[in-house]
Amino acid sequence: MLWRLLPGRCVLCQGHGDQAMDLCRACAADLRPNVGACPRCAIPTPVREGTCPACQVAPPPYARAVVPYLYVPPLTRLIHGLKHGNGLIEARILATLMRDALASDDPPNLILPVPLTYRRRVQRGYNQAALLAAQIARQVGVPVAYRGLKRIRHATPQRSLDAAARRRNLSGAYRAYRDFSGKDIAVVDDVMTTGATAAEISLTLLDAGATTVRVWAAARTQR
Repeated sequence: MLWRLLPGRCVLCQGHGDQAMDLCRACAADLRPNVGACPRCAIPTPVREGTCPACQVAPPPYARAVVPYLYVPPLTRLIHGLKHGNGLIEARILATLMRDALASDDPPNLILPVPLTYRRRVQRGYNQAALLAAQIARQVGVPVAYRGLKRIRHATPQRSLDAAARRRNLSGAYRAYRDFSGKDIAVVDDVMTTGATAAEISLTLLDAGATTVRVWAAARTQR
């Protein structure tokens, strides 16, 4: 294989890559998997079977969430590079890391990256979720809907809000501009925090005719 002849450089430790991505085996082993997560919302939970207590009381509008890693160092550095570097290398690495977990999920009809507001996209220069979605789409052979859903309202940054405030902050923030009737859609994001963004997008897509919405993300915070 080409990577054996011309090994890449690990983006975390800067050592020579020893596998077919720019992340060495030692650094990959330091990433913390999201073991025993709730199948509905992907939050780490001590419940051995079934969904977490929060999903039992108030199930989210998305059917399930596949989020294979926890948002802790050193994965946080990959996410930072995805958002604030050029993002291409990190998107390929994260998609590769997610491959096995996504292979266990049924293929959707469409992959849809979480959209940014126009202001945020101009500031950043790109949408990191779209970069990740493109790499995932190459693996699973499913088309990406880059258009059809827009973030129509800029809101207070989510990181400064609690879960309830996040839900209120995002109410009405997205609008569908196409018919999603009969579509099973996987919404792709880099990090899933409280699930408020995924929930609001899911409601918007279901209102636009989607039959099922699930969430695919690289990392989950522990609240």
